[in-house]
Amino acid sequence: MLKNTQQIIKYYVLLAVCLFMVSGCSDGSLLEQNWQDYLARLSRVLDRDAGSIAHEETLKFPRPRTIAMTFATSNIDLLDFLRMRRCALRETIAQRNSILGRHGDASAKLIFDLRFLNQAQECIQALNEDNNETLALQLDDAVKLKIQELPARIFSAGIAGTEFREFWHTPADLKDYPAEGDDPSIASLARWQRWQHQWLSGNWQHNADEVLTTLGEIRLGGGGSLLAAQQLNTRELQAATNIIDQRVSGRPLCLKPSPTQAAEQFRNVLSSRFISSIQVQASAINQHQYALLSPIKLIESELFAAMTAHKIIIPADYLSWLEQRDNILSNAIQAQRHHVERAGALLSQCGLSPGD
Repeated sequence: MLKNTQQIIKYYVLLAVCLFMVSGCSDGSLLEQNWQDYLARLSRVLDRDAGSIAHEETLKFPRPRTIAMTFATSNIDLLDFLRMRRCALRETIAQRNSILGRHGDASAKLIFDLRFLNQAQECIQALNEDNNETLALQLDDAVKLKIQELPARIFSAGIAGTEFREFWHTPADLKDYPAEGDDPSIASLARWQRWQHQWLSGNWQHNADEVLTTLGEIRLGGGGSLLAAQQLNTRELQAATNIIDQRVSGRPLCLKPSPTQAAEQFRNVLSSRFISSIQVQASAINQHQYALLSPIKLIESELFAAMTAHKIIIPADYLSWLEQRDNILSNAIQAQRHHVERAGALLSQCGLSPGD
């Protein structure tokens, strides 16, 4: 009886260990699993170890206070706007001066400013017709100030705002990346870029609900997953290239330019693991990168040009983060090209051209 009990306990312990091992494997992403498989096979076939590759720190979006913008206070007070009897701008200024308006987030304040600019010219004309030239001039000065500050408002609500911060947030894992189908933020980023161009060009038409909905869709995008995946790819590519380099520059895989069994095995690993699995995923990731970065680069370049033209200082922390972001993305592409080149060099050593 005791022997049977011990056997049952051993069985459940073994079952628990197996379940733990299975669950541990399932926690990793397919991208990570493919890299582990490729590196293990490459190391075995070439009889070399990759060595340790330093892990880069996860890139964190700048803290809100380091990229916050300052704005002038409005010179239109409550008593002034009450005299704008024929102006729709009365209600806009009232809302902006309310507790909700004063404490709204950057996107709400941008919407108020766009509405202000949209309604101001009609109000200035009405004030002049009512011989209220003093308030008309005051309102005209306020319009000029709003136009001057508009690029900073767009910066605060857009690429420096809460939604873009979430867009670039590093996920807990890459289990669902690269995902099938389009990133929901791609169309929204393109829409935001069109609106930004329109607003900076002096057309302040907008739909507040659509603006907020679009920012909400951008929040759901996979910018953070993209950066994490490209950092992973760069690190693993460097490890794989280290293995290959040890055979290219050290003991040759082939003593003469004719295939050996080891060379054929190496070519098979490249074909079945790197080309058929990892490069397929890399292609999907690179396509995602292009789809996201195309509108983002347009947003940044046009907005930075407008900020510079209006003598608005672009926060240094954002520029530093941007440089690191772009380095991560370009490093992944370069590491992939370098790995392919070194693999081709080792194949050529054995009389196998990369295209064969």
